[in-house]
Amino acid sequence: MDTVSAEFHPFLIVIAIGLTIMASYTGLDMFTLIKNSKNSKRLLFLGGSLAMGVGIWVMNFLGLIAADINRFSSYQIPLTILSIFIGIAFSGMAFIPLFRRVIRRIHLFIGSLFLTTGVFAIHIIGIYAMNLTIEYNVPLFIFSGLLIFGSFLFALWILFSSKNYSKGRQTWLKPISALIISGAIAEGHFLLKRASTIISNNNNLNESINEETFLIYLVLFVTVLIISGLIASSTLISKQLAESDTNLKDIKAALDASTIVAITDAKGTIIFVNDKFEEISKYSKEEIIGKNHRLLNSGYHSKEFFQELWSTIQSGKIWRGEIRNKAKDGSLYWVDTTIVPFLDKKGNPVQYIAIRSDISNRKNAEKALLESIKETRDITFALDQSSIIAITDQKGKITSVNDKFCEISKYSREELLGEDHRILNSGYHSQEFFKELWRTIGQGEVWKGEICNRAKDGTLYWVYTTIVPFLNDNGKPYQYVAIRTDISDRKKAEEHLRESIKDNTDIRFALDQSAIVAFTDARGIITSVNDKFCEISKYSREEIIGKDHRILNSGHHSKLFFKDLWKTIREGNVWKGEIRNKAKDGTYYWVDTTIVPFLNENGKPYQYVAIRNDITERKKTEEIVHRQDKLAAVGQLAAGVAHEIRNPLTSMKGYAEFLTLDEKDPERLEFINIILDEIERVNTIVEDFMVLAKPKMVELEEKNVVPVIKNVVSLLEFEARKKHVKLSLDCPHEIIQIECDENRLKQVFLNFIKNGIEAMPNGGELHVRTMIHDNNVQISIQDTGVGIPKEKLNQLGEPFYTTKKNGNGLGLMVSFKIIENHNGKVFVESEPNKGTTFNILLPAKPA
Repeated sequence: MDTVSAEFHPFLIVIAIGLTIMASYTGLDMFTLIKNSKNSKRLLFLGGSLAMGVGIWVMNFLGLIAADINRFSSYQIPLTILSIFIGIAFSGMAFIPLFRRVIRRIHLFIGSLFLTTGVFAIHIIGIYAMNLTIEYNVPLFIFSGLLIFGSFLFALWILFSSKNYSKGRQTWLKPISALIISGAIAEGHFLLKRASTIISNNNNLNESINEETFLIYLVLFVTVLIISGLIASSTLISKQLAESDTNLKDIKAALDASTIVAITDAKGTIIFVNDKFEEISKYSKEEIIGKNHRLLNSGYHSKEFFQELWSTIQSGKIWRGEIRNKAKDGSLYWVDTTIVPFLDKKGNPVQYIAIRSDISNRKNAEKALLESIKETRDITFALDQSSIIAITDQKGKITSVNDKFCEISKYSREELLGEDHRILNSGYHSQEFFKELWRTIGQGEVWKGEICNRAKDGTLYWVYTTIVPFLNDNGKPYQYVAIRTDISDRKKAEEHLRESIKDNTDIRFALDQSAIVAFTDARGIITSVNDKFCEISKYSREEIIGKDHRILNSGHHSKLFFKDLWKTIREGNVWKGEIRNKAKDGTYYWVDTTIVPFLNENGKPYQYVAIRNDITERKKTEEIVHRQDKLAAVGQLAAGVAHEIRNPLTSMKGYAEFLTLDEKDPERLEFINIILDEIERVNTIVEDFMVLAKPKMVELEEKNVVPVIKNVVSLLEFEARKKHVKLSLDCPHEIIQIECDENRLKQVFLNFIKNGIEAMPNGGELHVRTMIHDNNVQISIQDTGVGIPKEKLNQLGEPFYTTKKNGNGLGLMVSFKIIENHNGKVFVESEPNKGTTFNILLPAKPA
């Protein structure tokens, strides 16, 4: 074996060092990108390991070739590939510990050790790949290893662990680290060559290669490899920048959507505003751009305020504060403002960005809070002036008393401080009373009660006491505040008032049991109702409280009626009257109402109490009596004239019919027929009079009312079709048994249905429905005609009152009378231009 000696090629060493620097920088670039990457961590790690491993290998490979280029002819390719993979593997393992959130010294040691091992492994394998043998100088070999390890450790510390890196100086730290790592790789190659003797295993090198061609291809191969790594690194950096740009756009969009943003130049001239700025200032972008913020000056802040603001931002510092601005429409608004100056290289501001948040609601709340604090202070002052206050520690020792305490107890402040409340014990209360008191406040709860105390002069006095415990962080009382009110006079008067109170209580109970009671505030909002109110209105207490009495409005009374009511009670006068209300289920009820205003010190009502009595039945009775009076009057009229009218009518009808027998002239015959029709109409009116004058005894029989209704509907179906009215029957029950006079009921149904048809001169729909509820059958006849105004509904059924042009007003009156004789009721609902519904309610017999 011979020692290797050949022609040395320094340009290969220069190329090797250059390529190693490029590879090291590329590898470090990729490794430092991993922490900020989301989707390319594996690719960056693989690229970084590949670049760093190739960098270590290329230095060793070209360094050995530079010493003896002819040895390339005997180079073993498998070992070369192995050395490349080993370099890549050790590079990857070296940087794995450096991706932790917190990098410790042990991580730097492990990384440096793996890189040093990679250098050694590639060097040794490269020697054997060229069919050479190594003999090492052990001390120099160890020294070389320590020097390489130290260089790697320093480079990694600079880039991954030093404070300079955390301050954002990666721009110049990365090239320095790349140079140190490249130097460590290069010095590793030269030191290891110096620490070893390389001996050739083959003395006869018969093969030669074209040195120039080999070098060109070799350099091109390695250069392409390194440049590919740089291109990959650049691509990944571009992708990372694109992601950062996307994130920046997202952040800008979120900022733009949630905050008020404006950018000004160094002079304060506005060059950009976002939509939020326009929205809150009421100015458009065109009105704002080119102006300064004096446009929004509300005049609230002083000149010194803005001078201090400008002094801060012009010195390059961030300014934070709250500003009240004035919008275009004159409205004022508050913004929490942060102004950030953007500085040039000399540290001078070139522009400012102002980020604001609307805090108008918060400022309003603060104003309300300040008012509340003032009110609290006023209350505290008033309390101190009017109440007896004492503060004790957790053991009950008195630590503070006010003047009122000394005044009522007859003790001086010096005599009370340091004592407990046993000094005032009158002996009136039992030990259990005070035990319960202490148990309550000892648990952190407020105690309230009445205590009889003894003053220094022996007199007794009563105080209403509230003891409030103040708790520490552990929820244990550390002191107590006792607020007392002198109730001695009240206690003396209680005995005298007890009987009177009992009387008042009894009266109130009786009132609550018999009357409908409601309390409202000054605006008419209901604050309290009794059970009777809920019972008659069908509303629960929860549904009523917070509403006003419009919830019960039946529409019966005019606006003028309620206007007069409110005028009376607002003047402090009592109002009395009768009101028709509407319950939750739609039923109507009448109440006799007395509304009493409660007046404050200024004589203005602060609440009203309405006391009502249900007079629904009385109103119904009055209505029946009124109707009966009218019927009686009509009956008397009918009794007086019915017979007198009927006799001549019979003669007139007979002679008119006789004349038709011999009359041949069509025109005269037509006139006679007109006379007969009018005589028949008068006769019908006379018959109705006769019914009212001498009503027949109604003989009620149990009948199925369904066939009666169907029969009437079928009789009028043809007439309805002629007048373009759609007549329908909805009767879900086949049998509904009632006690009735069938013919009389037919008369009612015929009258109501014909009235509905006549109420629709242009056609429409008429629905007849039957329903059973609460042992009653309800028969509804609903049309879609012209309807009846509310003021005329109450007059229906009165004699000679009709809504039809040719009616006499007796048909409805007779129909109502027939239903009344059947122990039934008729309810009419109507709305102009929407139709009318006649609801007939008759008692049903159980099936």
